[in-house]
Amino acid sequence: MRRFNPEFKDDKDRLITLAMLIASMFFIFVPSLVVIFIPKNYISETTYEVAKTLFNFELLLFLISLLFVIPIIGWIVGFIVAPILMIWNVIVIIINLCAFASNKELKIPEYYKVV
Repeated sequence: MRRFNPEFKDDKDRLITLAMLIASMFFIFVPSLVVIFIPKNYISETTYEVAKTLFNFELLLFLISLLFVIPIIGWIVGFIVAPILMIWNVIVIIINLCAFASNKELKIPEYYKVV
């Protein structure tokens, strides 16, 4: 579990992080990937690290959900695993949104690193 203290440069940074967290519930890893490609001189190090960790977490969930493409066994396992992963993603995002709103530290699971 990676923990981040909310130390943002300005309100623009807070807005980028908030928008990334909300959009991640619907678009999986794409919002965090977009934030990673924003030049580092426009966002704070905290926002960049949150985006990298969220990208790694949600990319893992996406790759696991690709079990659907395996015939029969993948379909059976996928029908069980995919909804659980979607619910897990929403739970993690909601917990972080609540922590973000109350200026507490953000906690994002970290299983492996791609970026």
